[in-house]
Amino acid sequence: MNSEINIGLIAHLPFTQNCEDRTGSGYVVESHNIEHTTDGPGGELMAAAAFNGLNSGIKIERHPRLNFGRDAFSIAVWVKTNRLTDVVGDIVSKFDLDARRGFNLGIITNTGVTTTTQPNYRNIHFGIDNAKLSDRWTDCGRPGRAVQILSLAAIRGNLYAGTTELEAGETGHLWRYAEDGEWTDLGAAPEGCNSVTSIAEYEGALHCCTGRYNPVGSRLGPPKNERPGGRVYRVEPDGTWIECGHPGSQDAVPEETPTMGYETGKADEAMSLTVYRGELYVTSNHRRGAFKYESDGHWKRIGPNERIMSFTVYRDRLYALINGGPVYRYEGGDQWTYCGTPARSTQTYGAVTYQDNLYVGTWPECEVLRYGGGEAWVNVGRVGYEREVMALALYNGKVYLGTLPMGNVWRMDQEDFTFVGNLDNTPTVFLRRVWSMAVYQGKLFGGTLPSGHVLSIEAGRMATHDHSLEAGWRHIAAVRDESCLKLYLDGRPVATSSTYSSNDYDLSNDAPLKIGFGNSHRFHGSMCDLRTYGRAISPHEILQLSDQAHA
Repeated sequence: MNSEINIGLIAHLPFTQNCEDRTGSGYVVESHNIEHTTDGPGGELMAAAAFNGLNSGIKIERHPRLNFGRDAFSIAVWVKTNRLTDVVGDIVSKFDLDARRGFNLGIITNTGVTTTTQPNYRNIHFGIDNAKLSDRWTDCGRPGRAVQILSLAAIRGNLYAGTTELEAGETGHLWRYAEDGEWTDLGAAPEGCNSVTSIAEYEGALHCCTGRYNPVGSRLGPPKNERPGGRVYRVEPDGTWIECGHPGSQDAVPEETPTMGYETGKADEAMSLTVYRGELYVTSNHRRGAFKYESDGHWKRIGPNERIMSFTVYRDRLYALINGGPVYRYEGGDQWTYCGTPARSTQTYGAVTYQDNLYVGTWPECEVLRYGGGEAWVNVGRVGYEREVMALALYNGKVYLGTLPMGNVWRMDQEDFTFVGNLDNTPTVFLRRVWSMAVYQGKLFGGTLPSGHVLSIEAGRMATHDHSLEAGWRHIAAVRDESCLKLYLDGRPVATSSTYSSNDYDLSNDAPLKIGFGNSHRFHGSMCDLRTYGRAISPHEILQLSDQAHA
């Protein structure tokens, strides 16, 4: 490579047999549980460091050269991920949680977000913050005649929404955001039921499922459209919906247990899709348990004999959040392990991984609890004056929570909660919810009930690659210049943040530089040739770095 590529290089970890910095800057570097290999992107020509996703990590103690302040900087690194790793995690971060100041770079999966359990799946997120937040939420419109945004998901560079409609002749629809508050209709639930309940990307294709939402529980009266749903569909690029079967359709609902419908005021046949280790799973509130897709419209029931509200993936394990409060972990086949019941919870609806810990939100005390292993849960506090935590999502280094009954959003600041805004103030309605969340184009989006609107807000600045990262060796470069953030993948530009003034973003903080851990999940995969620059490297230089494995 041209020697000019090293101009402004302030940290360089090639990972050749160790985790030492090669710039001679005198950094204090601590590494834990790193395996060094010769399985780099160029084969044996390049070394790599393998991170196990459990307790691996590298920390560089604070140093003046690593405090970028208002200046430009760049990070370039090769990363290797496995196709079966759903939650990859942090690449590099230097972020002061209390001050909300610094930067984060990672491959993020938001998992456990109510009915759309993976609204972000293996997306590259690069963000900076200096305690900045938009003055207000932006109304991104109401898709059709929606009363509820049951699902939001960033897939293949687009934001999708699944909706509930209320009247007798109305059905749930799938929508694609077309900017400036406009939505493109991608079709109605083929069965004519009132909801499109969940959205996921599986084997490169968009999938969704349908259901019958009962609005009694939201004080909107009984359902006027009583057609059942419960089917899963693959949606083709031309808009064709291909049925992938009706999970549990041949199973009898246990007579001793009422179905989730009018008795509880919740969702009848509402379903949640998730991808776990390369396979597609779905829940049904009407028919107990989880189902795994086999082929040609066939689904296999895998237990447990519980009504599952949502799934979450934590440390490469699948967890089920149960109506009634318990949490279970999947052990394979039809075996599940009981992981305890968060205290006082009668409905555990959503989850998030934050700083390598699993958190869940509950009803009726609107509390957040951290998983302590085994059957233990640690209460970290109640969210304001609310009753239930609905959606939870990691966004630019912080966790955001949507709540009921006020339709508010809150931010988790350590073990306290900060009010971020009201998304639904529909009059004469007792229960208002922020049901769904997704990160898209550097912003946090929230979907509401009963107004049926989608709103967005921006914290700091983020560049997000709203596509699932393909497995194998990929070169990632993140650049902060004087006016925006830029992301490059395999040498080509893939995302740019909104613009800013550098004077507003002094990133100075006393936090260490963390590699392979930070504010999301411990990194699970390999890294090679990690470079940090005290300048904005050029597109040509990034292309040169991404081509080095083939030189």
